[in-house]
Amino acid sequence: MYLVDRYLTLRCLAAITLVMLSLTGLTLLFALVEELGERQSSYSLADAIYYVLLTGPRRFDELLTYGVFLGVLLALGDLAEHGELTAMRAAGASATRLFMALVPTLIFWLVISISLSETIAPSSEEKAERQKLGAQFGEDALAQRGGLWFGDGGLYMQIKSIGSDGTLKDIVQYHVDDQNQLQRSIRAQAGIFDTQTETWTLRNGSLSVLSETDVQSTDFEQRLWKNPVTPAQLANQAFLEPRRMPLSRVLLQIRLLERQSLDATDYGLVFWNRLLKPLTFAGMALLALAIALGPLRDTGVGQRIAMGIFIGLGFKYLQDLFAPTAIVFGTPPWLAVGLPALIFIGTAILLIRRQA
Repeated sequence: MYLVDRYLTLRCLAAITLVMLSLTGLTLLFALVEELGERQSSYSLADAIYYVLLTGPRRFDELLTYGVFLGVLLALGDLAEHGELTAMRAAGASATRLFMALVPTLIFWLVISISLSETIAPSSEEKAERQKLGAQFGEDALAQRGGLWFGDGGLYMQIKSIGSDGTLKDIVQYHVDDQNQLQRSIRAQAGIFDTQTETWTLRNGSLSVLSETDVQSTDFEQRLWKNPVTPAQLANQAFLEPRRMPLSRVLLQIRLLERQSLDATDYGLVFWNRLLKPLTFAGMALLALAIALGPLRDTGVGQRIAMGIFIGLGFKYLQDLFAPTAIVFGTPPWLAVGLPALIFIGTAILLIRRQA
């Protein structure tokens, strides 16, 4: 059976690679057309192309779940069409054995997904957003978004912009007590982070302390602010949506929001979506196998592609259906994320048992 495993792995790897290149290429083309429709005088064609290419890793990772399903479906469907899958079953390969032969392929693409979502995609996505906004608005790119708000316990801070060297510009800090009453505010022209001491140096600002009767203000040339949040983390928060952040940043945001008794459901959905991706891959591959063993034996490539697209859209619909329940009805994020995959797995098992 080793040769069968290797044969299935190579066929599925090749099919998924071809599908992913096609899907990603089409997605990038459509994205470029959309960007060209938003062009301004300062945002050139080269800027638009560069921006779209930088978003490629993120788009590739977002399509991977559907690419795995469609690739496995096409590979196994082709084997079924030529009788090879039937021959494997006749030689004693059960549905479980065939699925286990797909596991190395799933692990390979899972590693690719983790590499993209945790390292390559967030950095390239941040660079893309900076480049686009920089081309459109210059150094005031973040200011055009209304600046960045950052909260940590009793601190609320607004930052107008973040320099390319990580320097914060035009900072306003509001410090409140347990009853959310303003105690003091700090304004500074710049903030510089020291990675060794995890301390910020606020420069050229003023401190205002509120009492019941008056406000006392003093100017300073520099003032230390102890907080481990880095310029990169602040930039991620400014330019990246939760689903585009690395998992470490998602977890940090969850802790910060929970510490302030704020809703962290959006970040929880992203966390569980990443954590349960192996389950999603398994569900998609198992359903592709169940369909290949049954209704795909006498269909052509066109029908298999159409079926794959239809089922992929169905999975996306289930995701869009269940995810909001975590926000609206308080459904646990892990359940809202995991239900579509469990539905696919359950459907696949029923199909396989009916064919047994």
